[in-house]
Amino acid sequence: MKKYSSILLLVMISILNSLSLKEVYETAPANAFYDKYLELETNEIYTGGLLIGKIFDPISCELAGDEGLNVCISGNGAILDLQGEEISISYCNNKLDIDNCIFINGNIRFRGINNTTASQMPTGRIQYCTFYTPHDYAIRLQGAGGNIILERNIFVDAIDTGFDFTYLNGSSMEWLPTGANVAISLFYGTYGIPELIDNWSFHTQGQFNSDPIRHFVELCEYG
Repeated sequence: MKKYSSILLLVMISILNSLSLKEVYETAPANAFYDKYLELETNEIYTGGLLIGKIFDPISCELAGDEGLNVCISGNGAILDLQGEEISISYCNNKLDIDNCIFINGNIRFRGINNTTASQMPTGRIQYCTFYTPHDYAIRLQGAGGNIILERNIFVDAIDTGFDFTYLNGSSMEWLPTGANVAISLFYGTYGIPELIDNWSFHTQGQFNSDPIRHFVELCEYG
């Protein structure tokens, strides 16, 4: 009992001493191609999510918020506890590259749009990252796919949180199940095809691990 109490205490101390990922982002310098280059520290814990680019306002039916930036997160083995949030790059033609991070309790999303009024689709590469108990999915490509590379990542135990939400009206829809480690866009002709290279997906519960839909799934974006 004392052993587990000591471990719990160490975890709590680590979280209390953690750094905000958003604060690191806001002070990150430019580096070569990138507008923001986040050089994280080995074994350090960073908390919270990060929004890059605009959001879709369902009331005005327009994109609102800051313009996107080209961002790199060089993890060096850092732990990112997203605390139920996500790292997302949305509605822009910018690039998000992430390598060598350990993610827990959240997900990464690429959101884009490609129709008669707008064509803004982010790109990027996620490589050498580990995702443990991500919420919804580990990685979700939602209205994006072309020029996105997922390479040599490990995905374990994505948590089913119910139906996901459409990006146009924010409605929860049954054709958008969560709990898959990786979810990509069904509409290759509209959003392009991502490149998946030597990724490993696993669920510790046998009934989930034997279900291919809990590993990689194609989802509809419309709604």
